[in-house]
Amino acid sequence: MASNSSINATVQRPTAEPNSSTVNANADPRFTFRSLLARHPFATLRAIAARRGLESEAVRASTLAGELTDELDSPAVLSAIRADLDDDARLALSLFGLTDSPSWPLSGLKHALSVLGATAESVVVGLLERGLLALDPGVEAGPGQPFDFAARMASVGSDELELWVHPALSHGVRIRPPSRAVLPAAGPVGQIREPDGLEPILRLAALWQRTGAEPLRRTQQGTLYKRDRERIEEDPVLSGPVSDALAELPAMATLWLGLARRVGLVHLDPGGEFFLAASAEFWTENAVHLPQMIASGWLGLRTWLEWAEPSTEAPSAGLPLVFLRPALLLWLASLAPDTWVTLDDLAEHLTAIAPGWDRTAFTETPGTSAATARRASKSAAKRGPQAPRESQASRALGRVLLGGGYAMGLVRVGEEKSTDRKAVQLTPLGRYVLGLGPPPPPRPTFEHFLFVQPNLEVIAYRQGLTPPLIGRLSRFAWWTKIGAAMELKLTQESVALGLEWNLSPSLMLEILSRHSQRALPGSVKDAIDRWASRRERVTMYTAATLIEFGAQADRDRAATAWTEDGEGKAFIPVGDRFLLVENAQHVPTSRISTTAVRDYRLPPERCVSVEADGVTLALDPSRSDLLIDAELARFADEEPTPDADRPGGSRPSARRFQVTAASLARAFELGMNAALLADWFQRRTGGDLPPAVGLMVRPALLGAKPWKAQRRLVLNVPTAELLEGVLQHPATRSLLGDRLGPVSAVVPEDCVDQLRAALKTLGVEIDVS
Repeated sequence: MASNSSINATVQRPTAEPNSSTVNANADPRFTFRSLLARHPFATLRAIAARRGLESEAVRASTLAGELTDELDSPAVLSAIRADLDDDARLALSLFGLTDSPSWPLSGLKHALSVLGATAESVVVGLLERGLLALDPGVEAGPGQPFDFAARMASVGSDELELWVHPALSHGVRIRPPSRAVLPAAGPVGQIREPDGLEPILRLAALWQRTGAEPLRRTQQGTLYKRDRERIEEDPVLSGPVSDALAELPAMATLWLGLARRVGLVHLDPGGEFFLAASAEFWTENAVHLPQMIASGWLGLRTWLEWAEPSTEAPSAGLPLVFLRPALLLWLASLAPDTWVTLDDLAEHLTAIAPGWDRTAFTETPGTSAATARRASKSAAKRGPQAPRESQASRALGRVLLGGGYAMGLVRVGEEKSTDRKAVQLTPLGRYVLGLGPPPPPRPTFEHFLFVQPNLEVIAYRQGLTPPLIGRLSRFAWWTKIGAAMELKLTQESVALGLEWNLSPSLMLEILSRHSQRALPGSVKDAIDRWASRRERVTMYTAATLIEFGAQADRDRAATAWTEDGEGKAFIPVGDRFLLVENAQHVPTSRISTTAVRDYRLPPERCVSVEADGVTLALDPSRSDLLIDAELARFADEEPTPDADRPGGSRPSARRFQVTAASLARAFELGMNAALLADWFQRRTGGDLPPAVGLMVRPALLGAKPWKAQRRLVLNVPTAELLEGVLQHPATRSLLGDRLGPVSAVVPEDCVDQLRAALKTLGVEIDVS
């Protein structure tokens, strides 16, 4: 089982991607290449153009960088550039294409080139000076002397510097295996073991199923949520041991998730919050090429390591082996197709060319591990061949070639008959992935390789499986065990997934029947049909046209008339006033009067008006949309509009809805509140909540407490100024209550006589009637 850190590394490892502070790793590689060139001083770009023979009148770095980039899209220019490259430069560019990676860290590229026998630094500097690779110069573009690439590479840690290549360069270079030295050939080899190449395809198919059933959630830091991480790590199908493994494959859940992302079986949603399964069409389009895609994906996979996981103390732990993968395969490709090499001879050969090739961290001093390997080899020779302690070089080769290389189907393994030493050789798939051989021959298959049991379990033998068949079975049968014999299970959930992935029940049964050694048990057909019928109660249309009518009677008359014309089968009644047409070509446009077209990406149309009573809402059919009926039905009741009230063939008048206390109570039970109701009126009528509706809303919010009603004596005076005087005068101001208006105020009953006497002294008489 993988540790927490290992699965987290699937989606976030600082040394595996370009420096995010300088470039966007998700940007188009061509755009990134041009942007990095544009950051170089203008004098450097002029020197690059001169070396390429490009004549330019550009006066800005960005313009010249664009011209240098666009020039590499020309086949004629590319052909001339490639012809002028030496073998080491070709080898460097081929590493980008082999791993299908637009960028390599400087440390990784130098390590791989050194193992291949090239002078790494001079090769990289030469490609940079010709503008065939690009890096972040770390300075602002401007006038000055040409840029010193060697000094830039020396001033920044090689782990932190990322090199980018133009896409046209990386995929067009013909690969030539290293030729500086000749690998010693092994003697006759026996006990040959060759992988069938199905292991990664089966594991990726199982991961695809599980991601399709429940997407994997991703945190803001780029790691998986704990629950989703444990779901993958503890799944025996994904994390269980490989039955034919020759070396340990650590953190297998991380490996399969990384490969699934590389080949496109799993991808991030646009918001970057979930890992989603690709559509079922992926298998139709890519199943035949999936072994090559997975092999290329493994060569460039940096989110999974054969060795220890990086840590804060050792951030590059295990990383050198990542960049060792293509280099080792290229050395094997230098042999004839039928020639073998022992792992011991290969280790000695690499030690002689690049001391320290087997180090597991870039912080190790080159040569340390190689010296250790030589001492271990001498010690083993003294002790005899029966009990040598495995050296670091042997472990490195074992992890890369016997581990990932064998599992991906790139390497076959045998034993040298005279010494019993392990020997390796590229498979036809390995040579094909490197571009050095024809496509591998198809696997011999057996038509009937399934045992379908009455308990809905399915036994599948590997000999009959092919990538396309794995894809078909994965769409509706759940993988429960992967080994020499595979086990699948038909469940309600797996059948539902098959229906979502466009498989009909009859096609599921046909696939099982064609490859089963016996007739299918009746329980299998009954279960698939029963589960499918439950799901098919809800029909989903990926695309359809809805025709809206003014009234149900109009809809029914149209459906009847079109049925008589032979078009009725194409129309499906939906709701009270709609017909659904799955094929838009069946719509009789000549017989339909279109009043409006709605674009539902825009804000909703204001199609409702409030009548004078404040509770009656009039709906304009010419401006309404498909959503308005459901919105109004939440808090209003439609008033009946008899068809007899309108002339035959005419459209109905505006439909009316009435808001009542009962309809509002229903709306509040459904979760609506005053704020949502006010927002609806603003969007659909363009005005505020009508006071009459607000009158019915407010008591519901305030509870059942009764309102107070009182009889009061009101003083009315001729003018507002006179009332102001009464309220201000010391003899009368304490005898009045609340002011009700400009000329009116309340007179408390116990103050009437006092007010009359006070006003009389001022020459004013009041009449209390």
